[in-house]
Amino acid sequence: MRFKKIGSRKIYIEVIEQIKNLIDSGEIKPGDQLPSERDLAEYMGISRVSVRQALAVLEAIDVVDIKHGEGTFVSINKDSINNLNLFLSNISKESDPIDIIDARKIIEVEIAGVAAKQRDENDLLSMRNLLSDMQQKIEKGEQTSTVDLSFHLAIATATHNSVLLSVMNQIASLMRQNLWSIAKGLSLMTPGRAEKYLKQHRVIYGYIEDQDFLNAKGAMRDHLLSIEQDLLGESKSNSKEEVNSLINQ
Repeated sequence: MRFKKIGSRKIYIEVIEQIKNLIDSGEIKPGDQLPSERDLAEYMGISRVSVRQALAVLEAIDVVDIKHGEGTFVSINKDSINNLNLFLSNISKESDPIDIIDARKIIEVEIAGVAAKQRDENDLLSMRNLLSDMQQKIEKGEQTSTVDLSFHLAIATATHNSVLLSVMNQIASLMRQNLWSIAKGLSLMTPGRAEKYLKQHRVIYGYIEDQDFLNAKGAMRDHLLSIEQDLLGESKSNSKEEVNSLINQ
C-alpha cells in the first residue's frame, strides 16, 4: 500500500480519498488489514487524530471494521462502496458542523427562553417522554442522536411560534446531513457523554417547567457550549477545515 503526503485540504477527507483510490486500484481488498493509526499518520505526514477521524467515518459507512486490539480491516461490499461514493460526492455540499453549532447558539438559546414562557402541559409531557426515552436508550447502550434532536425540536414546538419552529426544523434538516450525523453520533459513543447531555437536558427542562426563561436560556447556552467543546475536542488549535469532521466529538 502506497500512501502520499497530505496537503492543506480537509485532512480527513484526503485520507478517505486515498483509501478509496487504493480500493479502486485493487491495492486494498476486502479482508485486508490497514496499517496502524500511527503508521498511517507517519506515511501521510498528519496527526493520528486526523487518521482516527477518517477511519471513524469509514467505519460508520461500513467500509472498514475496527476491531479493538486487533486492527482495522477492510469490509467493502457494493453497498458500502455506494455509501463511500455518496459521502464523497456530497461532502462539498454540506454545511460545516461548526457553522451549525454557531447558529444554534444564537437561535436555540432564544427558543428556550420563549418556550419557558409559552409551554403548556402537553409540551412538558412530550419533553418528559423524550427524556425517559433517552434514559432507556443509554441503559441499553443504544444510539441517542435521534431522540436528542427530538428533544430540541420539542422545545421549539413549546414556543407555539410557527416561525421559530420552522427555523428549528431548518436547523434539524442540516443536522441530519452526513457530516453532522456522523460527528454527533460518534461523539455520543464517547463514554459518559450521552449521560452528560441527558443531565443537561433535564436542567433545561426543569427551567422550562418552572417558566424561568432567563435560566432556561442560560442552561441551553451552557449545553450548546458543551457540545461545541466536545465537537472540537482538543483540535481548537487546528484550522477550521481540520475541525470540520468533528469526530471523535
